[in-house]
Amino acid sequence: MRSLPVLLLAFFAVHNVQTARILGLFPHSGKSHQMVFDPLLRTLAERGHDVTVVSFFPIKDPPANYTIVSLEGIATLGLETIDLSYFDSPNKVLKVLGIEKILKQITEFQPLADLALGICSKIVEFNPLADVLKKSYDVLLVENFNSDCMLGLAHVYGLKAPYISLSSSALMQWSPDRIGVTDNPSYVPIMSSDFTSKMNFFQRLENTVMNVYYKIWYRYAIQLKEKAIIEKRFGRRIPDLQEFAKNVSLALVNTFHSMNGVRPLLPGLIEVGGMHLDHTRKPIPHYMERFLNESEHGVVLFSWGSLIKTASIPKYKEDIIVNALSKLKQRVIWKYEDSDEEGTLTGNILKVKWIPQYELLQHPKVIAFIGHGGLLGMTEAVSAGKPMLIVPFYGDQPLNGAAAAAVGLGKAISYADMSEKTLLEGLQSVLSAEMRISARRASKIWHDRLADPLDTAVYWVERVIRWGDQDPLHSTARDLTFIEHNLLDVAAVILLAVIVLILVLRIVLYQILRVLGASMSKKEKLH
Repeated sequence: MRSLPVLLLAFFAVHNVQTARILGLFPHSGKSHQMVFDPLLRTLAERGHDVTVVSFFPIKDPPANYTIVSLEGIATLGLETIDLSYFDSPNKVLKVLGIEKILKQITEFQPLADLALGICSKIVEFNPLADVLKKSYDVLLVENFNSDCMLGLAHVYGLKAPYISLSSSALMQWSPDRIGVTDNPSYVPIMSSDFTSKMNFFQRLENTVMNVYYKIWYRYAIQLKEKAIIEKRFGRRIPDLQEFAKNVSLALVNTFHSMNGVRPLLPGLIEVGGMHLDHTRKPIPHYMERFLNESEHGVVLFSWGSLIKTASIPKYKEDIIVNALSKLKQRVIWKYEDSDEEGTLTGNILKVKWIPQYELLQHPKVIAFIGHGGLLGMTEAVSAGKPMLIVPFYGDQPLNGAAAAAVGLGKAISYADMSEKTLLEGLQSVLSAEMRISARRASKIWHDRLADPLDTAVYWVERVIRWGDQDPLHSTARDLTFIEHNLLDVAAVILLAVIVLILVLRIVLYQILRVLGASMSKKEKLH
């Protein structure tokens, strides 16, 4: 519960702003992404701002001053679309060669490009979006994930407002340059890795190569192609999308250092991990409540998020999971789409179509969480102080799993290599008294902040509305070239100076030795 002084401080700080016109642009079709931003958008509207939101997932019961422009129908929604059989057959040859993980990261990112270009090619023709972009706004909120198409369209329609980027995950590899923050791969792990900031030589080597690869990949696989799509549609040249991206006034990132690891920050790079947590609780269905309350040893919650279709799991893998869970003395609630309306009970396992995940994690009877390492689920778990067994699949999930293990929030195991033995051992570790104490400690540290993350996000949005570009929050590093930023020109001059100095010293030394030699020769002749 927030303390009264902090609430009062937040109230007076965030209310010192006039009503503004705010436009939110969210071109990604993943539901979990939109869930991060919705509380911020709703809160801004409830505070009197005129909010317009372009999104694939319109909120229900919006405030009166909240206008929705739905992108539904433009692309397939990211909801229970990922088939688990894809992750079931690792390439053993590539694994032995040590390149399976690298190729997996490369192949898993390519669909992001296909999705971005497909959506961009459609929204350039989407008249409801064009009507919105022709109006004036005080600030733009734009998701920073796999597309800059919205930034290009904002330029085409002449929008001049400052823009704030919102990230539902840690920064993508092409994002730090926009605001001028360092992402030195010697200690900042790329978001698709399973590294922490403490890396050995081979991890730093892989981290560096992939860091450079992702920057180049995004540039040529997405950014330049989106620019071409916009230019073709409007029949004229536009500036580089990277230049628009660098005009960002503020970046809000859905992380917090106590869970996600310490990263370099700037005044304009604000961690707001947890801003999506809804302080108004949804009711837990009666049959779930009864299942919880009747448990003698507590309940383990099992969910692999909104994107993965858990029911697509191969039969032998499901048998492994069921056999391991059946050996627990605890009960299990498993989010499993192919279930009866009020759940399917088998032994100690209750399979249900849908779960109020945050509310269940807050329930005193739930003592642990089996998840996939999605950042929303991890945030909800650390907020509740519940230890996690993480089975990462793609994207930032391996990184999140490694981070959770590093801070004592949980343990990560491989899905491809998962056996009944490894799953049961992982669960026993997570359910141990030591891990449960460690998770509660991690939760207390995570909660220990100056202000609530949602209040923080609202404050910074309204600060940008108040001051705009009069109060620059970025680093001038974003305006430097690669050579300037990495001091290669300085290093070249220093190296040249050293070479010249060595040559001069050689010449001087040669002359000295020559004079000495001549002097010695003259003395020998005199004798």
